[in-house]
Amino acid sequence: MTNTIDTVKVGRVFFRPDSGPDIETVTVLTLESHVGNVVKLVEKFRRDFYPTFKWGAQETRDLLVRAAQKHDDAKPETFRLTYRGWKGSTPKSLGYSFAGHRFRVFDPNLYVELLIRLHHEFSVEGIVKAQFELSNSGFSKEKIESFLLDLYILEMCDQIEAEIETYAFTGNVQPRVFMDFHSRMPKEGRVEVTPYPFGNEGENEGIPLSLTYYQFDMPKEDRCQIAQALTGDSSQKGLSHLRELIVKAHTYTKCQRKDMILCKAY
Repeated sequence: MTNTIDTVKVGRVFFRPDSGPDIETVTVLTLESHVGNVVKLVEKFRRDFYPTFKWGAQETRDLLVRAAQKHDDAKPETFRLTYRGWKGSTPKSLGYSFAGHRFRVFDPNLYVELLIRLHHEFSVEGIVKAQFELSNSGFSKEKIESFLLDLYILEMCDQIEAEIETYAFTGNVQPRVFMDFHSRMPKEGRVEVTPYPFGNEGENEGIPLSLTYYQFDMPKEDRCQIAQALTGDSSQKGLSHLRELIVKAHTYTKCQRKDMILCKAY
């Protein structure tokens, strides 16, 4: 059977060791997996969980769901690898970036487009400017006031999903200090979140989330070439070589799935 995928659309990458330059294993999470899970969380978010969500509960829900479906559409074209130290210092560390991706997605509805543009920027300045732009474009007072809440839902669901991915493949967590939730993984495959504004009130089963990914051990020859390039004078060549391996992972390894459960903390 012929694989019709041209390249893997990357949602996230984990390296082992995570600092490089001598990389043993690479795990590539698919963008489709991440976006699908974010949409599921957005759809299950209880808009009456906080008192401020009770008014106008459904008016902008469909627009929010569409923003969740499209929010990372530009990640494939902005995906790049980095190898640098903090503020230019040493030692250097391997990483990746989707810088600018939220500014490259457009939608006929300004409300959707602004949610996407701001989904990594929950700031007073950004929200005020967006609401002003909506006001000048003729949006109703109710929709303008709902923007703040919808942006919070999108950001919260996006960050929770990213945190679940980190738990699933590292066992650790990257704190999201600007979002109002706390998480822990009491056992493999199960992540608890507080607060838990998902599902019907009293529902305790949790939300199943599937993470699809490609994982491969670095071929010896590629591993040596990349390590030498990163530690020498041709780091960009090494990064380009590694990026090519990542986006072509589907040609030499099978797609796998890891199932996680998001649930309320007890």
